Amino acid sequence: MNFLRKFIGATPIDEIASIPSGKLFLTRAPFSPKGALECLYNDALIKMKKTTREHYYQLSIIKASQEGELNSESADDENDEDSSEDSSEESGNGDEKVFSIDSSLKFNIYTKSDGSQAISWKDINGDIGDRFEFAIDEDVKYTEVDNFALSLYKCLYEHRYQKSAAGISDIDQLSEFVYDPNTDDEVEEMDKLSRFAMSCANSQDHTSALLQGLIKMISDDELNTVVLTFGFVSVALVLVYHFISTNTRHKQE
Repeated sequence: MNFLRKFIGATPIDEIASIPSGKLFLTRAPFSPKGALECLYNDALIKMKKTTREHYYQLSIIKASQEGELNSESADDENDEDSSEDSSEESGNGDEKVFSIDSSLKFNIYTKSDGSQAISWKDINGDIGDRFEFAIDEDVKYTEVDNFALSLYKCLYEHRYQKSAAGISDIDQLSEFVYDPNTDDEVEEMDKLSRFAMSCANSQDHTSALLQGLIKMISDDELNTVVLTFGFVSVALVLVYHFISTNTRHKQE
């Protein structure tokens, strides 16, 4: 696999920086019914590359494939570049995901609780709190990650100001592009929804016991009315949640 990774990670002329090994995940909010974590690529590399437009760059995550499948990736590479350089939306094929680099993806490079490093960015097509996470393998040097971070922030600088970042060598000069979750309105909204979901879950047993007590106290006709009312309230709560989620996503876009 090391030989294979070296082959697909060979540096072409349009490559800015890369990290040779890691895993790609899709992380979701704790209250998401889809699950909190999904592994998309168990073995992958991540790289940044130029596009045909000046000051526009792409982030590419390539799944480690069998040797016979490598040519199909490179054949689709040019098409992916043309299709996504004007948009931060995800493109690519089954073995590659490509994103246009801009500030709307809210890139975050951080150290996890277990000491490993990761790169995450917003899934703009997902629900509130959905983010992609590239978990960097432990054998990757910290200097490689630092160089990747500097290159990423320089790409964001060029995209925003439409001028070269060649003269920038210190990451402190690019602090405006360093993502801070504490200042993100979406994170605050997600925390509120998460606390609400946990509160509902914690009170589920109490609510069930209360409803059973009420059922014993009322007649059949009254029971039908209560059940119907409860059904309408449940549907209303679901609609409110989806409205808040959709409205928040539209505001951010």
